[in-house]
Amino acid sequence: MDIVNGNLIQFNDNGAWCWYQDERAVIDTVNGKLIIGSDASGDGFGGSSRNGNVEGSIFDMETSDLQQRNFRNTGCDDHNTPAFFVRPDGQYLAMYADHYDGYSRYRLFNGTNWLTEQQFDWSTIPGGTDFSTTYSNLFYLPAEEKAYNFVRCYAKSPNMMVSTDQGDTWSYGGLLTEPDVSIGYVNGYFKYSSNGYDRIDFVATEHHPRDYNTSIYHGYILNGQSFNSESTLMDVDVSDKNAPTPAEFTLVFAANTVV
Repeated sequence: MDIVNGNLIQFNDNGAWCWYQDERAVIDTVNGKLIIGSDASGDGFGGSSRNGNVEGSIFDMETSDLQQRNFRNTGCDDHNTPAFFVRPDGQYLAMYADHYDGYSRYRLFNGTNWLTEQQFDWSTIPGGTDFSTTYSNLFYLPAEEKAYNFVRCYAKSPNMMVSTDQGDTWSYGGLLTEPDVSIGYVNGYFKYSSNGYDRIDFVATEHHPRDYNTSIYHGYILNGQSFNSESTLMDVDVSDKNAPTPAEFTLVFAANTVV
């Protein structure tokens, strides 16, 4: 039973998301809109016709109007949920990737409609890629006038796409961390946060927690370089494929820490 202190608002009757995409919901403060993304299941409302729909919903907080768009149909998978950011020019960018695909895909909302899907082909990065694409994490740094998208791809590790035109076009931005190839299926799970101006922070595990007793580490990106928590330089140029391992950054919580 839905019991709330107020009016319950349903933004999507069939949608899931995964913790490793951001931002999964954003607010356009100028126009009073809430933008939310999700991925639908054939076991939910709408049945098989909605299975795997990557959807974006725009909710008008003044009128309560709800506009919904199906960006793409994939297999039902919460990894495929879109990330968003509100561009400085007021348009919205949605970025999404199929779980284990070769592309990051994106659309722009021009204030009225979502435009045609465009693609970034990860096989075209310098030296190519040895792993498929998963996740989208969008950030914009006004100090650099540059957008970033963090994606698990080459080396089973986080890689960056960068854009200097607010997301109209993208190029390869480098490898954030190198893998520790000694163990595990995926090398590190990452969460990102930005100060909204010139810095992007991240926390990471060194491996998949299913396969390894993981710890948590912290670092950040500033001016095209990466640093640990004490501002010690870790990578002089994040734009290439040379990078520290997650465990070389600052240890926050060691495995088996009791709080």
